[in-house]
Formats: sequence, C-alpha cells, structure tokens
Amino acid sequence: MRVIRHPKQGKLRQPVVALGTFDGVHLGHQQVIKAAIKAAQKLGTHAAVITFDPHPQEIVAPERGLRLLTTLSEREELFASLGVDAVLVLGFSPQIQKLAYRHFVERYLVKRLGVKAVFVGYDYAFGQGRLAGISELRQLGKEFGFSVQVVNPVKVGGEIAKSAKIRDFLATGQLAKAIKMLGRPYRLTGRVVKGEGRGRQLGFPTANLAIDKRKLIPAMGVYVGYVHHGRQVSKCVVNIGSRPTFGAGELLVEVHLLGFQGKLRGQKISVGLYKRLREEKQFSDTKQLVAQIKKDIARARAAWYNQ
Repeated sequence: MRVIRHPKQGKLRQPVVALGTFDGVHLGHQQVIKAAIKAAQKLGTHAAVITFDPHPQEIVAPERGLRLLTTLSEREELFASLGVDAVLVLGFSPQIQKLAYRHFVERYLVKRLGVKAVFVGYDYAFGQGRLAGISELRQLGKEFGFSVQVVNPVKVGGEIAKSAKIRDFLATGQLAKAIKMLGRPYRLTGRVVKGEGRGRQLGFPTANLAIDKRKLIPAMGVYVGYVHHGRQVSKCVVNIGSRPTFGAGELLVEVHLLGFQGKLRGQKISVGLYKRLREEKQFSDTKQLVAQIKKDIARARAAWYNQ
C-alpha cells in the first residue's frame, strides 16, 4: 500500500476513493472502504482512501478537546489491512476549512486525482461550514464525470456505529460496547519510557507507555490485552490511572507482560485492550495492592482461557 502525503506526489489510475476522516476505522467506516475496494476491482483500477490529518475538528473546534480513536499511523495500518492500494493524506488547515465545497472537489478529486468513483457514508458533509452533503457531491459528480455511491450505516446492538459514540463508550468504561462497534480490540500505541520502578518493586514490572497526547485514553482501570512488540505477541494486564495508593499523580498507562523477561525501554509497542476488569482503586497499603494485582492476573488468565 502506498501512502501519499500530498495527492500531487502520487500517480493513481482513475482511482475509486473512500472519502472521509475515518477516525477509528470502525465497522461503518470499514463498510465504506470495502465497497470502494470491490468497485475498484470490478473496474480494474486503484482503490484509495482519502483521510485528513489533523482531524478537522481539531482545527474547526479546538475548544472541544477532541481525542482520537486512531492516530494517523494506526489508521494507515488499518487501511492497509483492509486491502486498499493507497492512502491519500490531506493536511487539514484553516485554508482547506474555508475552501468552498466546489473548489475542494475540483482541486483534489478532479484535477489532482481524476477520480472515477467516490464512496461516502450516509451522513457525509464537506466544504466550508460543512454546508454541502451528498446531493451536492452527486451534482458535482455529474458535472465532472465521476459517480457517487452512498453506503448505509452499520448498526450494532440497535445503535449506528459512530466515532463519537465509541469515544463516549471508552471514556465511561464501556469497553465491550466500543469493541463491538470497532470490530476489534481498542489499540494504544506508544514508546516505552522510564518509570519510577514501582511495579518492579512490587514484583510486577511494567512498561510505561508515552502515548500521543491527541489519543483517547480509556477510563481509568485495569484491562486485559495483548502486546505486539517487534515480532512477538505477549499477553498483558494494563493499568490506566494515577496510582492513588502512592498519592495520585499524572495519568499513566502501565503494561505488565506475563512471562516476558526482556527489555522494552525505547521500543514502540502496540497494546490491544479487549476486556476491562475493574475500576481503579486506592489501597491502604502495598500488601493489599499486591493481593489485588494477583487477583487481576488470575482473572486475566481466565479471560484469555475463555476467549
């Protein structure tokens, strides 16, 4: 898969594109992308995804403090796993924000890419003030010679899969619901940095992750997951919290890899969270904390066994 940071740098053969930011690449997004890939295969041309970085909301409404479900690199890996030929990354800026919808289509879709077909979600809106929608896009498609296909929403448990809903689920500790809409465990990627060594002192060494500040960190608590480090995959228990037993501090993501004896500091690792065991607790002493950690690991082993 090719990653093109600016459309004019890449040459694609009248591509079929899936258009959107696709933060989270959830089941609804996947439906749009898969439909575009299928159409491209029938037409014998490239299938591409157009995404934006930074997320448009970070520019349009920074006061909302949007947190990403997927960093750009995570999104690119997910796009690749779906089988697209190329990802076109458009740098969202105040200039693009102010661009009239017609000029956006003419400049990027027509002149720079020569798109053959465009696939969008049911609620797609674009252009200055997001005033244009599917009807305007179809009208421009007729004018410039590309087709527009709208993909229906995907419902999970009676609710439409949406990035905003997944953010709410994660922020309130409802990991299971978030995973159902994502179609996979929630992922945290970061570099292992030096910690205070408290985990090692307690007999449970941890890898402390430095994560992109724009990334959404789930509700504080203890989670079960898998760690991808290099070519290895290890089972892990993850604590997200401020370690109140030792005096509350900054939010930390600490990963305990079961059965792992190597060194990870400085390495970039990816953690997939697939079950939340409990909320963060404060203990009166370290003896109680160690007893709870042992219980957490036992419950995590049971979760892996029953998976």
